[in-house]
Amino acid sequence: MSVNGTADDGATRGQLTSLARVVAGAVPMMVDQLASTHPRRVYREVMAMMERPLLLHALSLTGGNQLRAARLLGVNRNTLRKRCRDLGLEPSRRPGRAAGRTP
Repeated sequence: MSVNGTADDGATRGQLTSLARVVAGAVPMMVDQLASTHPRRVYREVMAMMERPLLLHALSLTGGNQLRAARLLGVNRNTLRKRCRDLGLEPSRRPGRAAGRTP
């Protein structure tokens, strides 16, 4: 699953499989802990734990460009903006671009 389809596809696939096993192994502990602290919100809390670093990384890879990050993730830009807002991930402002200021 390399970006450019090079020979490392097998190694990358193996790494992703290993990572999937690690995540799957962590799920029971996460569910147990969240069930005791946040009953009836387990799904939401687990998804937020996984989604927050995913969105932050996608935004980091794209220099904060939400449209490019949304395309990378395969979601609509408005969906990305809503999820960031819901997770408390405020977009960083570029220097010199204050809200309400016209060029």
